[in-house]
Amino acid sequence: MTIATPETARKSNWLSNAGLAIMAAAFVWWFLFFAQWTGPLRLLDLKVQCLVYTIDECSFFQSRLDEFHASGPVYQPAAWWIGMATFIAGQVSGRIMGRAPKKGGARQ
Repeated sequence: MTIATPETARKSNWLSNAGLAIMAAAFVWWFLFFAQWTGPLRLLDLKVQCLVYTIDECSFFQSRLDEFHASGPVYQPAAWWIGMATFIAGQVSGRIMGRAPKKGGARQ
């Protein structure tokens, strides 16, 4: 069994960390955008779903931005999914790189 070297761990860590940063940014974007709709904590059971996919209530609010005097760009759940995919890619690559044989030698 090969143990991942610190260099290998760092290479996969940056991808996982980038995914977490993208998800955090998506969460802040979602919160700031939907907080304009009846306040930050009201109707939270409907708003939480808008973080990962668009339901009718999300579309309703997004289609009436002028009526609600909303500011900022419309939240897109794709941002969350891009962050999730990046995080998972970092985790998978870390596991694969940790199992790869060393240069010039066989697996131990």
